[in-house]
Amino acid sequence: MKRFRITGYYLFLASFLLLSCNSSKKDSAADSAHTDDAAFTTDAPRDPYWQNPTVGINNKQITDKLVKKYNSLLVFHADDTMQVNKTYIASLALARNAPLEPIKMKILEISDATDETVLVDTTIQLGKKMRADLKDFSPRNDKSFLIERIGSDEQVLTNSKEAYWQWNIEPLKAGQHKLKLAIQVVLGDEGEVNLPTKEIPVIIFAQKKTVTAKISNFFSNYWQWIITGIFLPIFIAWLTTRMRHAGETKKK
Repeated sequence: MKRFRITGYYLFLASFLLLSCNSSKKDSAADSAHTDDAAFTTDAPRDPYWQNPTVGINNKQITDKLVKKYNSLLVFHADDTMQVNKTYIASLALARNAPLEPIKMKILEISDATDETVLVDTTIQLGKKMRADLKDFSPRNDKSFLIERIGSDEQVLTNSKEAYWQWNIEPLKAGQHKLKLAIQVVLGDEGEVNLPTKEIPVIIFAQKKTVTAKISNFFSNYWQWIITGIFLPIFIAWLTTRMRHAGETKKK
């Protein structure tokens, strides 16, 4: 009987220690989870354009990013690296009381963008009618770009609809060059006219075409002539030979 009590005592003690260890592990796991959650929501380094955390972003922050609206918004895109003597599209949007993300996506789409870098300004002064122009910073007798505006330089801007501008840009020489994006309020909300122009520098690196790019561009531009002048005669010769052999086989 005494031996049974001692055995029971040891079993009870072992069970108690086991339960204590499990409880300690659960508390440790809970503390770890709490620490992870705290780290997840801790303020992270901020993107100067997006004004949102670059890491540790949660669903609420994503939603806020999509729905947050700006009283004044400028979004501009031009590929920061271009090839000499190739035409690119630069696009600008001005908007009021608008979210950034949808306009950014639209700008990248209409620009045929090869990168997702956009210039964003949420402090720019806007009016009822706006003028935008993209100019070469180089001297007149040594131009770095050939720039052609698509559409009008003046647009009407309302509270419910954004305004867009586009330009064709062709780098004329290799190197790092500067463009100037000029924004002017032609007619302000209070009737002001021709307010001072705001100039924003745009840096673009232009490089010469590589041999691979030249070959690719040649085939892209002249593939019809290549098919007509090379592959079509080869196909006709092969078909003629095949038909001749078939005729000779029938005669035999």
